[in-house]
Amino acid sequence: MSSKPDSPSDDKDSFTSVDEEVKEMTAEMENIDIGGGEFSLVVLADQFIKCLKNPELTIVEYIAGYKEVYKFLALLGSVFGWVGSDVYAKITTLEKYLEGDKKEHYQNIKTMIDYEIKNDLIKTKKKDDPSGSRTLLRLHRALEYIIGFLHKLEDIQDDGYCSVISREAYDATLMKYHPWVVQKAAKLAMGLLPTKKGLVAKVCPEGNDAALKKALEDFPKAVSAMRNVYEATQVFYKDNNLLEIP
Repeated sequence: MSSKPDSPSDDKDSFTSVDEEVKEMTAEMENIDIGGGEFSLVVLADQFIKCLKNPELTIVEYIAGYKEVYKFLALLGSVFGWVGSDVYAKITTLEKYLEGDKKEHYQNIKTMIDYEIKNDLIKTKKKDDPSGSRTLLRLHRALEYIIGFLHKLEDIQDDGYCSVISREAYDATLMKYHPWVVQKAAKLAMGLLPTKKGLVAKVCPEGNDAALKKALEDFPKAVSAMRNVYEATQVFYKDNNLLEIP
């Protein structure tokens, strides 16, 4: 027996939901002073490199590096509201663990995961579980998208649109964790991204040739530093069967 086809009103409701989701996801990112001055690709790379110097991956430096990621998202304004606000919330949660009464267990990523597993603190079937391991996993997944997006910058010309490479990176990473409405809204929001030249100009407002050249040289270094930390973090989560928790 065939199922009843969707009515035109069903389609209209679906697109209305997407429109509402786009408006919500592209709401202006809060102008939050997250500390450390203006965005710097050099600082971003340095913090993730420092994180990796400890084989268990230091959370303080991971957060410091991620704060630069947040600043980058904020530079692009409302277009990244769909991910920026969530990144900020997760950073804040992890900082609370770093300052809490069990802070000795939250200095390194591996130590944190081992401690929370041993004490049954990770509720693997609960989406709103606030454990440190699940909170960092959300940042870990978003980092894969950021890495994929910025890595592809080298593949396009100055007048190439970042929306194309952003959608490609999203399809290969974060999309699988999002419901259909969020997927559609995120991709529509990405249509607001500037060209490569426009993006680099936001990162490097000075605008002189030397500064622009340096920014283009610093992007791959930042991507490499993030990727190395991402891959090391991936191993910890994979070894403990935590990669696929909701």
